[in-house]
Amino acid sequence: MAKVVAKVRGYFGGEIREPGSIFDVPDDLKNPPKWTRPYSFGGKGDHDGDGKTGGSKPAEVTADQSKPAGPVVVPADWRDGKAADRKALAKAITGENVANATEADRIIAAYVEASESERGPFADAPAPVTVTGNGVAEAIGGVQPDWIAPGSTGETGDDI
Repeated sequence: MAKVVAKVRGYFGGEIREPGSIFDVPDDLKNPPKWTRPYSFGGKGDHDGDGKTGGSKPAEVTADQSKPAGPVVVPADWRDGKAADRKALAKAITGENVANATEADRIIAAYVEASESERGPFADAPAPVTVTGNGVAEAIGGVQPDWIAPGSTGETGDDI
């Protein structure tokens, strides 16, 4: 697999790729999409996210540095809690120690706002009602014949 970077928005591999997204294309693909360019790291910098430049290996993550396993439940009255409780809640959200209560309040407020925006505006909307067919046949009392002979009453035994 060869890594490429999307230059513009495009569709590949069943997904819409935004500009700047990095993804893999098969090596046996003769011509990769024209809207991509080959991915290369391109020099010095922190390529592996450990804060060191060059060919460093990432540092081992300890249990204290790891992120929480699941979503954190924030009580509705979190602002009324003690500073130590708010700092502990912020630590549960970020996985890092928080310096003061003001920073903890900022972290908790941002977390609450982000979790509310993930729900979306119609998260509590009722499920859509599904109707079999298009409803016309039920409204007119069943399936109607394509053609009725002149002088016929439309009954099945009244055919010409």
